[in-house]
Amino acid sequence: MQPAADTIPRSLKFVAPGTVPSPARVARVRRALIDELEVMAADHGFRLESSPDLDERVVRRDDLSLPWLCDFVEAGLKRAIRCMSADLIGGPCVTRLDRSLTHSHPRLPYRRALRIVSKRGWRLPLGEDLPSGAQASLVRFCGLLPVQIMYLPGQPGPTSLSHRRQGLSYVLPWAGEALQGELPLDGAAGPAVCRFRLDRILQFMLGVEDAAGLGAPSLAGLG
Repeated sequence: MQPAADTIPRSLKFVAPGTVPSPARVARVRRALIDELEVMAADHGFRLESSPDLDERVVRRDDLSLPWLCDFVEAGLKRAIRCMSADLIGGPCVTRLDRSLTHSHPRLPYRRALRIVSKRGWRLPLGEDLPSGAQASLVRFCGLLPVQIMYLPGQPGPTSLSHRRQGLSYVLPWAGEALQGELPLDGAAGPAVCRFRLDRILQFMLGVEDAAGLGAPSLAGLG
């Protein structure tokens, strides 16, 4: 993390560096992203499943730990970034994504994430999900790197997560929450479930502030 980042005024909104590309380019990047996620899942014995939501893909697997899941999704995101050539997403995007490729992504327990954003003007009660503006503040604090918020066993988490589960949220610059992971507490039955938001990952890779044409709601301020 960059300590100096917390001196940035709390009211400052992040500005995405790019503009929405052509539908043809978005389609090519989307196809490359899905192909890479499918290969990554197969390499680990998973299957990337479709969802009723066309912008979501799901992976399920038994007997996973939260640290393993955190490693898996970070490696998967970096793998997807590596497959994005300048011809595919443009030279400026490749340059911008390099830091996310070469740096470790911060992993913050939920309560620590709440403490960080509370010092930046977001007074959120324990149990509340971080709204998009608070996610933007957290990403800025972490030096504009993707951030994993971990919901640890035996500790309070957001009310959106069952008290019988642990998990993570992966928050990306220019996009917000792009992945949710849940898994049962140790010894409990049930699979781990990862939900990838293709539209949000595309926003991150293409550096767009307005998601028009990517199939996602506008999330201005998250980059």
